[in-house]
Amino acid sequence: MTDFNKELFDKYIKTLLKWQKAINLISPKTIQNVWDRHFKDSLSLFDYVKDKENIFDIGSGGGFPGMVLSVAGIKNITFVEADERKCFFLNEIKKEYNLDVKIINDRVENLTSKADCIIGRAFAPLDKFLNLCENIINEKTEMFLLKGENINSEIENTKKDWNFDYNLYKKTDGFIIKITNISRK
Repeated sequence: MTDFNKELFDKYIKTLLKWQKAINLISPKTIQNVWDRHFKDSLSLFDYVKDKENIFDIGSGGGFPGMVLSVAGIKNITFVEADERKCFFLNEIKKEYNLDVKIINDRVENLTSKADCIIGRAFAPLDKFLNLCENIINEKTEMFLLKGENINSEIENTKKDWNFDYNLYKKTDGFIIKITNISRK
């Protein structure tokens, strides 16, 4: 993984913790370990998506993983978040870092624009994630998702309704799954 200077994200962390008092952006249990748990985890996708275009971050919430990747230099990210309050937070980070990103306050299943690359973290089990994203998947869509230790059962369950190829990349506390050739059975 590419190394990143934690100081780049100091402003982000400060803003996140301030907003956390008003809206739930991260689990309160992870506040003491916010850098490793949320920022480093999000940055683990950097080398996988650094050259991708037309990236959609689904269920952006507190900006993980997409806003963190954007601050780190990834371009062409569209954030999809149904919670208006979380969109206000994302816009605050966008302004603080002067980022050229698009933030959509809507549910992913309402979108019709196609995505070449989809990223996500802690949004939904894989089968539900694919069902919700069906409208934005095209023949060349690649997904890079941060998943936990139960990924194999998620894959098995999802294969009942979907065809796809995948690669799993082990991380310290879970997996990155790359999904390609996605189609409904």
